[in-house]
Amino acid sequence: MASARPIIVGTAGHIDHGKTVLIRALTGVDTDRLPEEKKRGISIDLGFASFRLPSGRLAGVVDVPGHERFVHNMLAGVHGMDVVLLVVAADDGVMPQTREHLHILDLAGVRNGIIVVTKIDLVDEAWLEMVEEDIRQAVAGTVFEGAPMVRVSAFTGEGIDTLVATIDEVASRVGERDASGLVRLPVDRVFTIPGFGTVVTGTLVSGTIRPGDHLTILPRDQRVRVRQVEVDGPVPAAVAGQRVGVSLVGVEKEDVSRGDVLTEPGAIVPTMAFEGRLVLLAGAPRPLRHNDRVHLHTGTAEVLGRVLLREGELVAPGQSGYIRFQSESPLVLMPEDRFVIRSYSPVTTIGGGVVIDPHPRGRIRSRPVAELQVLEGATNVERAVQGLLRPVQGQLVPQLPAEVAQITGLSPAQAASALAEAAEQGKEVMKLAGGYFVHRRVLENWAERLTQHLSQYYQKNPLRRGPTTEELRTGLWRGLEPRRFQPLLAALAATGNFTLSNDVVSLADHAVQLSPEQLEMVAKLEKALRDGGFAPPSPAELATLLDVPVPVVRELLDYLGDENRVVKVSDDLYLPSSSVAEARRRLTEFFASRPTLTAAELRDLLGTTRKYALPIAGYLDTAGYTRRVGDVRVAGPALANKS
Repeated sequence: MASARPIIVGTAGHIDHGKTVLIRALTGVDTDRLPEEKKRGISIDLGFASFRLPSGRLAGVVDVPGHERFVHNMLAGVHGMDVVLLVVAADDGVMPQTREHLHILDLAGVRNGIIVVTKIDLVDEAWLEMVEEDIRQAVAGTVFEGAPMVRVSAFTGEGIDTLVATIDEVASRVGERDASGLVRLPVDRVFTIPGFGTVVTGTLVSGTIRPGDHLTILPRDQRVRVRQVEVDGPVPAAVAGQRVGVSLVGVEKEDVSRGDVLTEPGAIVPTMAFEGRLVLLAGAPRPLRHNDRVHLHTGTAEVLGRVLLREGELVAPGQSGYIRFQSESPLVLMPEDRFVIRSYSPVTTIGGGVVIDPHPRGRIRSRPVAELQVLEGATNVERAVQGLLRPVQGQLVPQLPAEVAQITGLSPAQAASALAEAAEQGKEVMKLAGGYFVHRRVLENWAERLTQHLSQYYQKNPLRRGPTTEELRTGLWRGLEPRRFQPLLAALAATGNFTLSNDVVSLADHAVQLSPEQLEMVAKLEKALRDGGFAPPSPAELATLLDVPVPVVRELLDYLGDENRVVKVSDDLYLPSSSVAEARRRLTEFFASRPTLTAAELRDLLGTTRKYALPIAGYLDTAGYTRRVGDVRVAGPALANKS
């Protein structure tokens, strides 16, 4: 057990029920650190301490304030608690903040609780039994139903040993957290230590933090470096589930606040909205209505925003429903994060729930609720597959695992593994070149759009085999980066519905049909170009020869280019493919005896003039037959490969 990870023990309960005194009895530490707390004798903000359990396991303790005015501070401490001590004073019994804290713990997803009845030295046995029965009725239907109940007196020390043993026993049932996952540390305190700089503390939700790590503080995306990590003293690494102090390089104390999240750069995208399932407490004073303004707490953050109901106009007390929360401040969320909402005014806890989609798309209610039902409790594979159906820069496109991770809440490694598994199943996901993945629905959508685009293209260009890839990228796929475009185009070609040849895309079953008149003109064009050698007639001259408009000639030349029968060197210079082959042969012979070629030598080698030699030289460079080095050219890679 000594090697087990440290656990986080939290407190909850009404003001003046002895939480802080109890923690002092357990740890020897007074968690009331603020002067105002000392003066007023009440906890205002979160307090922290630690102690060793009999098993040797380290227990970090989070003491929360009990006063109703400071419930917002209590909420900042709830996340990450492994075991919660619900403290009820024997002389008072269950009080309003007992019930509110109990609701908060339930909504926050706390799973392990111990009921601690304090101040037992102030009451007799009959009163104590009555209070305990009252407590059992109050916790019915919550996580504390059936929880162990321990009587203690921090004043006399009675029951403290029993409580410690009970904490140790309950802690043995606490599961491990994902130390290999994404680093997420919601910040609950920020301070400065001379020589160490800015220090942030919090409960590490997932991942591992080591000195030297480069992380970021969200939502402002402030890049930082970890100088030192402390878990009850300096450690080489802090792992998920531990209470952690991290000294940071690259940020000032004023630039970090409670509610921020320390995480890995580029791993999470802050959001202004999320969708989830909300439960309204049965004791809520009134129904929650569409567009109600509320306080929302998640992690250590508190924001204002509006609850937009996905169905209907209200949620009645005791009922649940799907919502979209529209925040007034950025939130750092992942799926399955818990949240608690409190009414705007007067401020009381009225409900809470779980995040399903941190990055909802579309207008409210435009997305079927069925999609949320699928995502609710989805596996990593299901979540990653759905992530591929999210637009990137406004378009549905192939995505990298890291991009899917940002909008699904998975770590990059989890997203990569999930997408690879989905691709192996072969039903919904395809893996593309460059590490990209695409949903088959996205591919089918682009195939339909490309088919329509090509059909319209053929109506305007009946003699063309199809547009070039660059024409498509700047037309149909305007704004799409080449790194995504090329894998997407290759995947479309692999469907068999399209062909990609010589940088031209066409429908697989498309064939250009020339009229007898066009066939006759094509034959005359090719003869004129062959007869011209390396000084062929221009399109204007060919138009005069055929007695047709220049655009007609250009259309026929484009057709011949698609058929690989001519090569377009420039707008006014076309060479028959036979001339290009002859040029390659002559260059091969030339470079067999000489290392370099001047422009004048190329002109003479081709038997042409400077007017034609210069654009031909540019084409030969582009085609890879030659390579320019200063004022001369050397043999290019394409020439070597074909020689």
